[in-house]
Amino acid sequence: MADASRPLISVVVPTRDRLELLRRCLDRLAPGVQTLDGEQYEVIVTDDGNSDSARLELAATHAWVRVINGPRHGPAANRNAGARAAHGTWIAFTDDDTEPSAQWLSAFMQACTEGVRVYEGQTTCEGGFGSPLFHAPENLTGGKLWSCNIFISSDAFAKVGGFDEAFRYPHMEDQDLRLRLHAAGERILFVREAIVNHPPRRQPSGDRLGAYRESEVRYLYKHGAARPVRAHLYARIIRYRIGVIRNTPKSFDSVFAFWSLVRELWYVYTHIGGWESTAAAEFPAQRGRAS
Repeated sequence: MADASRPLISVVVPTRDRLELLRRCLDRLAPGVQTLDGEQYEVIVTDDGNSDSARLELAATHAWVRVINGPRHGPAANRNAGARAAHGTWIAFTDDDTEPSAQWLSAFMQACTEGVRVYEGQTTCEGGFGSPLFHAPENLTGGKLWSCNIFISSDAFAKVGGFDEAFRYPHMEDQDLRLRLHAAGERILFVREAIVNHPPRRQPSGDRLGAYRESEVRYLYKHGAARPVRAHLYARIIRYRIGVIRNTPKSFDSVFAFWSLVRELWYVYTHIGGWESTAAAEFPAQRGRAS
């Protein structure tokens, strides 16, 4: 018999210094807003910020939320901290800048199938992309497992050790989890009705985007890409960024986007030697093929 005192789902929302966005997300997760009975889930905010402002503010406006301190070692570690604090049989991950639909949790529960312990929902960007300097993840047909819309049994999450905390930036840690779940024999089912909208956000600077690529080098080495990876990575960056510029309206932002691309490539060029050396030392043998 199920433990009536244990929530069925623990919703984990990592955050860092984005209180207004966090509030909007939590408003959509409130009991009575979600169509799933509020007694069947808990919401955990794991705060990687440098103060207790989120805890103090939410205590006054969202008292039903449990706030814990994050480890301040990046988003992967922050999500793991939330999972460790979770009491639910299932863990639902979203981000502090998303807009979960009212049916988000109930859609996952209705889709639960015997033998499947990992689900991904549909991630939309209803606002669209009017500028190449804005971005948001989209997952309309599955196969992504973006961290802003994951539903996973706590047992399956523990089985693979959660997110790899060596991914220090918000980049590739969810794709690493996807490959490890597949390797562990877990099926991943796409639930179209479990919708999370991700409004477009202004992307970081070119230098910051370049720093994120450290995680991509780690991902490629960890999952068996042909080495060295630098030529592949340069081509990947250029192909993606030029594609975005081509597919968005032309404006001064297009010029700034080209400059951002130059800065990103320069940052990668000046750091990739060290990244590859570090990754090669940690992953000396190829284990499979990254995708």
